[in-house]
Amino acid sequence: MSSSTFSQELEKRLPPSLSLPAVLIKAMDWLEANGGRQTERNGKSLDFEDQSLALYPIDDWTQPGTTLSAFDYYGPFYLNGGPRPVADEDQRVFLFLRTGGDGSYAGLWLDDAGKQQIVHHGSGSGSDWWGVISDDPADLLRLIAIGYEEPAFREIHTKTAQEAALEMAGFDSLFEMAHIMAEAQSAGAEDPEMFHRRKEQLAQEFAARLERGEDILGDTAPCVPPKAFEAFLRCELGIDTPDRASDVLKPRPDHQDPFALWLQTIAPPMDAEAQAQLDEMVRNAETMASDLDGITSDQAPTLMNRLKGLFG
Repeated sequence: MSSSTFSQELEKRLPPSLSLPAVLIKAMDWLEANGGRQTERNGKSLDFEDQSLALYPIDDWTQPGTTLSAFDYYGPFYLNGGPRPVADEDQRVFLFLRTGGDGSYAGLWLDDAGKQQIVHHGSGSGSDWWGVISDDPADLLRLIAIGYEEPAFREIHTKTAQEAALEMAGFDSLFEMAHIMAEAQSAGAEDPEMFHRRKEQLAQEFAARLERGEDILGDTAPCVPPKAFEAFLRCELGIDTPDRASDVLKPRPDHQDPFALWLQTIAPPMDAEAQAQLDEMVRNAETMASDLDGITSDQAPTLMNRLKGLFG
């Protein structure tokens, strides 16, 4: 096993045209010193390419509600497929931060003017966010410190991490979640008045504990932000964490984003079969849109069966 730190291993793999910002190195070194580096799985040592550097100590990272974000080496970036790139993307893109369970990553990009940018590369199968995050690497740290389970999905960026997690879990608020838990625990109360009083007291207590990220009766809060990491950023690096990603990130539409546009220019041309499949998907989507415009309530089951048949 190498004695190099996680950040040093990343630097060994950086193309010469890019450099790892000092603020990111400091953050990674702190995370590693505080137990965030995963170097083995099931008792077996991992090669660096399979390691992760979490925003929590590794033992805490497995609890529900923690973010999936972690420093994680993507490998050489070959948009056009291996073994060799058609363009110079392997020298201009370096991805090293996983932002979702779908294969989305963030990292560095050297733009056409020779300036290093922080960018996001969505997987396409899940996240469709391809774009510049910022030219300030501190903004990448702000994004992951918020605590979104999967910051790869830009539609949640106008919400707090807790709001996004509660919405995903089907709750309107943390108190609603606590109320449901309290009702289950209060079922043995002897009379309705006692039941109501006990339920309200328990709900308030549970809500406060969930807010702190505590485990209650086997259920944890839907969102457990990396609070120690957030405190480190604030106290040691002077980086405040926003409530919402939209407080600091101002992404452009894809047709205006320089990274998204650059990716389009280096994308491999479609072969005839792929183009035919895409054309058919477009026609099917247009047909469905037309059907939906004129659908009545009693026709809905028939259309749903057609949709199921189309998508298997």
